[in-house]
Amino acid sequence: MPMTKSLHVPFSGADREFDEIGPELLAALESVLRSGQPLNGEPVYQLERTLAEFAGRRYGRVVNSGTDALYFALVASGVGEGDEVLVTDLSFVATVDAIVRAGAVPVFVDIDDNYTIDLELAAEALRERTKALVAVQLYGRMTTPDPVEKFTREHGIILIEDAAQSFGAAVSGRRSGSVGAVSCHSFDPMKVIPAPGTGGVVLTDDPDIADQVEQLRRWGFSRGDFVRLGHNSQMSSLTASVIAVKLAYEERWLRRRRAIAATYSAAFADCRCSVPHHGELRENIYHKYVIRTPRRDDLAAALRAADIETLVHYPYVLHELSFIKQYPHRLATLGRAKRLTEEVISLPIHPYLTDQEVEHVVTTVRKTLEISG
Repeated sequence: MPMTKSLHVPFSGADREFDEIGPELLAALESVLRSGQPLNGEPVYQLERTLAEFAGRRYGRVVNSGTDALYFALVASGVGEGDEVLVTDLSFVATVDAIVRAGAVPVFVDIDDNYTIDLELAAEALRERTKALVAVQLYGRMTTPDPVEKFTREHGIILIEDAAQSFGAAVSGRRSGSVGAVSCHSFDPMKVIPAPGTGGVVLTDDPDIADQVEQLRRWGFSRGDFVRLGHNSQMSSLTASVIAVKLAYEERWLRRRRAIAATYSAAFADCRCSVPHHGELRENIYHKYVIRTPRRDDLAAALRAADIETLVHYPYVLHELSFIKQYPHRLATLGRAKRLTEEVISLPIHPYLTDQEVEHVVTTVRKTLEISG
């Protein structure tokens, strides 16, 4: 069947998701509302247990957003004023926002070929004040645990896993959310398990970190007293109940995203672009399907003309953001992340894409990018 320009391909499938599982979601919300406990109800504590078990952690503490989760993880790990934190120069702004909010100094380290932190450059960036490393995982592919854990252990710094984009991934028998002293997931509307709004979780095996996050998310409250300056960052029982329903679909949604990714990658094998590494089932959960091409802007225009929605993740490196220039920071780069921002484009890959829509994307990309001889 010939593809036409009138076929619209959405980047997100939130409305289609509701068409399928809406009755379950509404039933879960009704149950919470009838319970009279919109905050601190059983769905919150059950979700914490489920998420901790899923990652192989002892403790989970759900919060209002992935950004808060990372901020609380830093503070609860002892990162504070003047401490330096190693972090990749390529990530969403929330990563560096959390570091600066904690009073720490971000040290932006370039990426390696897997879009994770370049450990050789990280070693050169170490200073006496270096306190932690935030291991950012982009696009759905999990960081290989052993090298980064060995690096932080040998240098005596704290490892914090920013797993906002890799929920459900696993490498070498390790789940996303299990790496380092403390890990963070996000459930914002663009994630693979989207909340009705925002949401996040802090995962750890350390009871002290779990207790501190508990205090931080509830105004500094502990054992009948307000013992520290805290925040109101509670996940509602309503949000927790929706996330719980969607977790039951995680495996099925993953298989559909990976099937779409396999179709894309096979179709683009002879195009002048680079495609993501597929790997074993959970090595890449395809939170995003990101290709690289020097003709990114031409491709974006062609896809837009074909009524296919795309995004760029990300069009900036962190050290160049206007707000960062106001704060102390350091830089260790070879320019890889900067080049990436000029070449990447994210194609639609949500599990509610139809085969016809996937084929429309394939046809448009292949038509736009020259096919090698």
